[in-house]
Amino acid sequence: MRTTLLRTSVLSALAMAAVAGCENEKKAPEPAPTATPAPTPTPAATPPEPEHKEPPKSTRPEKIDVELTPDRRTKVEAAMPEAKGFVVARDVEEKLKANKKLKEKEAGVAAFDKLVAGKWVLFTGPIANLTESGFDLGITYTPQIKGDLMGMSRQWFPVTFSNVKGYDQNKFKVGNVVVVLAKYSGKQKAGPGEELVDAGVW
Repeated sequence: MRTTLLRTSVLSALAMAAVAGCENEKKAPEPAPTATPAPTPTPAATPPEPEHKEPPKSTRPEKIDVELTPDRRTKVEAAMPEAKGFVVARDVEEKLKANKKLKEKEAGVAAFDKLVAGKWVLFTGPIANLTESGFDLGITYTPQIKGDLMGMSRQWFPVTFSNVKGYDQNKFKVGNVVVVLAKYSGKQKAGPGEELVDAGVW
């Protein structure tokens, strides 16, 4: 009987040890999960800088000779046959200045209209009042008085141009000299026409 009790004690001790071992195995800490490295953020794509658009550079010469030579007339009339036999505004101005009766703007405009209304006219000189659709050129109708070095004694009126091929408000500045062949419709209005320097026929 003593032997039986001893065996029972030994078996109980072994069973308890086995249970304790199982519990220890269960309680053993699990290995900590390895931290996954955070993805390296890719730098945001830098938007391309907007291109700085320069205004179109003019290829016009700094000084423009406005004299109409026979060769130039031939060249212009070949390029614009509809304007063959065109009138030169400077020649008309000389006729107006020779008329001593012209003193007021209305009389100057009326005299100019009588000579060239409905005709193709070659206008030259510095432009003014630039807009998106056109510009102005002056027509002088009285002579400059002797001793007037500033030219303040001359009387003139503006002619407004529209529908002129080769004209771009971004390419011109007030005071730029132009050479324009245009149809003068009267009452200080001209157009259509073409800027001959830009067209390469001057």
